[in-house]
Amino acid sequence: MPYVTITTGFLTAEGENETLTLYLCDWPGCPNAAVNVLGSIKELRALVVVCEEHTPPHRRQTDV
Repeated sequence: MPYVTITTGFLTAEGENETLTLYLCDWPGCPNAAVNVLGSIKELRALVVVCEEHTPPHRRQTDV
């Protein structure tokens, strides 16, 4: 799962530089942020995460 880390230039309450980490969708060629975990293999420490667009319909969250 590729991810991007951004240093904002702002300081946290502890006085350290604030960094944001954004995980990218595992769908080939998709630059969107990953929001849903489709599956994992604990022994390999592997996850498959995708953006909302590539989440299968039966896995999507619905607002109630």
